[in-house]
Amino acid sequence: MKKIVICQIALSFVLMNCQGKGTEKSVSQAEKTSVTSKPVNQTQGKMDFKDLKFGTNGEELLKGIGLTANDNASGDFNTSVDYVEFQFPKDKNLNLSLFNNTLQSATDDVSVFYSKNDKKVWCYEMVLQNNPNTDAILSAIEKKAGHKADFSDKKVNTKERPIFLDENGEFKTDHIEETIQVWEDKEAKTTFFTIHTVNLSKKPNENTLKIFALDKTSPKYKEWVSYRSLDMFYNK
Repeated sequence: MKKIVICQIALSFVLMNCQGKGTEKSVSQAEKTSVTSKPVNQTQGKMDFKDLKFGTNGEELLKGIGLTANDNASGDFNTSVDYVEFQFPKDKNLNLSLFNNTLQSATDDVSVFYSKNDKKVWCYEMVLQNNPNTDAILSAIEKKAGHKADFSDKKVNTKERPIFLDENGEFKTDHIEETIQVWEDKEAKTTFFTIHTVNLSKKPNENTLKIFALDKTSPKYKEWVSYRSLDMFYNK
């Protein structure tokens, strides 16, 4: 009887030891899986808009950085029957830049426009908020065009001489400087419109840079310049 009890104790010890090793192996495998798996919503997309050529297939462009038309982040209902406005999503791990200057995925709005019929890209737009590369981007656009701006106009808003209105229709009292510039890149047949706004009353200064890059040969060119009210200061 004593030998039977001893054997049962020994058998129980062996079983417990085996179960422990099996559990340890399962945990190790689970940890390995969690480390090697990538979240579904992260895309290793890299793109510099300086390399974007108008006329490129829009859907192929998105495919090249791991996106599809279904990833469109634009919240606006597109009533157009002839073009797609694709806004790059901010919840993807995208590496976007302009003339080697990094765009901030968390704050910068970036969109491309392409025709529904032939899928050709004819425009891209950006709204950069407090981007540290603003001055470098403006310099790069001028270097790309190869000359000084074809059009330049600067407006200054102060408390004593207000010219800008806020969302309530009241005159703004902050010291705000807004510079509008246009470059014609004849070699690439591209027109760059930029609106750079700096609020000097804010510490640190707040700045917004809007960029409109348009294919000068596109049949949508004149329509879009008018639609964005860019023809108010440049209509060539």
